[in-house]
Amino acid sequence: MRSYTFFQGTQYPLRVTWVFGDEPGPTIMVQGGVQGDELSGFFTGQLLTRCKLRKGNLIIIPRANEPSILRRARQINVDLNRRFDKEYNNFYEDRLAKAIRFLLNDADGFIHLHEGSGFYNPKYISKMRNPKRYGQSMIIDAAVYKNIPLADLCQRAIDSLNSKIPNKSYWFTLFNTDTFDKATHYPEMLKSLTCYALVERGIPAMAVEVSKDIMDLEWKVRQQLKATVYLLEEFGLKVEIPEFSFPAEGKNTGLKIMINGSPLSGKSVNLVRGGPVSTSGQSDVMTGLTLEPAVAVYASDRPNLNLLTAPRMALSSFPALEVSLDGSKMTTTKVRWTGQNENSPEPHGPVFLCWLNGDPHFVSASGVLSVLEGDQFIIEGVLGSNREEVLNLKGFVASAQVNSGQDIGHEIIIEPSNFMDKYKLKSDDGGARYRIARETPGKRGAEFYLSVFPRIVKALEFSRTHGPDMLVKWESDAVREVPADRYVLNEAWSNGKLDKIQPFIDRIPISWGESFDVESGKDVKITLRHSTTFEPVGGMIFRGASLLQTSLD
Repeated sequence: MRSYTFFQGTQYPLRVTWVFGDEPGPTIMVQGGVQGDELSGFFTGQLLTRCKLRKGNLIIIPRANEPSILRRARQINVDLNRRFDKEYNNFYEDRLAKAIRFLLNDADGFIHLHEGSGFYNPKYISKMRNPKRYGQSMIIDAAVYKNIPLADLCQRAIDSLNSKIPNKSYWFTLFNTDTFDKATHYPEMLKSLTCYALVERGIPAMAVEVSKDIMDLEWKVRQQLKATVYLLEEFGLKVEIPEFSFPAEGKNTGLKIMINGSPLSGKSVNLVRGGPVSTSGQSDVMTGLTLEPAVAVYASDRPNLNLLTAPRMALSSFPALEVSLDGSKMTTTKVRWTGQNENSPEPHGPVFLCWLNGDPHFVSASGVLSVLEGDQFIIEGVLGSNREEVLNLKGFVASAQVNSGQDIGHEIIIEPSNFMDKYKLKSDDGGARYRIARETPGKRGAEFYLSVFPRIVKALEFSRTHGPDMLVKWESDAVREVPADRYVLNEAWSNGKLDKIQPFIDRIPISWGESFDVESGKDVKITLRHSTTFEPVGGMIFRGASLLQTSLD
């Protein structure tokens, strides 16, 4: 088994688990949590990571959309499961979609875990049982698609599943949306991930929907897990699920949250106006369903910025802190403020506080802050101000729901294609310049600027088991002959932070400092991507040779 987190340190981490079987077989991808108000899927996906595979392999994404899970909402900006009909590049959901498509390229089949309202029935029976309901169904886009017998495959799994459900009103039903029919009642399915898997990847894909209107969460998870196992067996995998106990939802055993070094406990916490709010936390729960849960701490004035992965300076006060575990609110703690909130004079204009990759930066009025593609940027506010400031990054929309011009407190990933071209300014330093304007009512106007530069990789540094360290010039698409050996990818010589570059070895993500083997006569592809956007930096080939006859740069 191997686990890895893409977009580590951002507001939208994507945790992936690979489970490898004892015997070779198909690789099937299973995903849950694409919509955060569908609880069963991410619990089922998490349980599946504990399975034992006797044959075949699994790629499991239990929580595909962590921000929406933490808010128990279908979406934050846009519906992630409607971003697969083409390449989008506007919101964090689109970056997740890029990574999910990348992972799906290694799969021979796909199962999507969902939770829908009511109970699907092809004919209208009642308000809760009709063709517009999705619950208790297996959804396919066509009965047969290019010789892929989706209906037969799913019906066999449904028959096995229903034979063990005594209550017939909870039986599962095959739901064919006829997505490709011009008269389909479900045209939105053309944008879904199952449709993408079927059409673009040519692999069998289906969704398993349990009903939101069945209140017993444990029962639903167990049935969804059984359905998934039956489908995996149809794909040719041999799966064993260990016994498990299902804890009460939201149980917080082992959850530890620290604020400025002190445990967050009780009904209130003391914070200093203008001081830091340093937050850390972890869950030590290693049994039940809360293994590696999604944990968040929110300040009440910034409900979508998880303080566990984002810095904060309390330039403005807020009434409470909220702790969330997999979207279940664990506690709300009132904040007691000390210190004065005086309005400082601004004889030379305001001083702006921003965070760049977690580090504070103070920028004077008309000043310029240089940033790189893929950097994480947060506007904190104005030093010494007692007002609720409004700072607007011109040409950037922080929220699809409310475009108020207020960009304070949002995680902004520096991606030039996300900025409107008409707001790009000329600059002398060669960067793409954008203006951040102070638009606070009752305060004099001022601005500062971002100057955006491309991220450049010049070389990669390796160490070897049986030879000296190597410094290899980075040349995208180049082929380099190297000695067969075990290599450790130590460093990238670039103009930015190392953690903003994500390396892959033959499509498997690795961490900096991790080793890989190059065998004689075989190729190993090293690929680099931006770790916050998943955009490619490039790739090069290491070709194994018994003896190295050429010098390396």
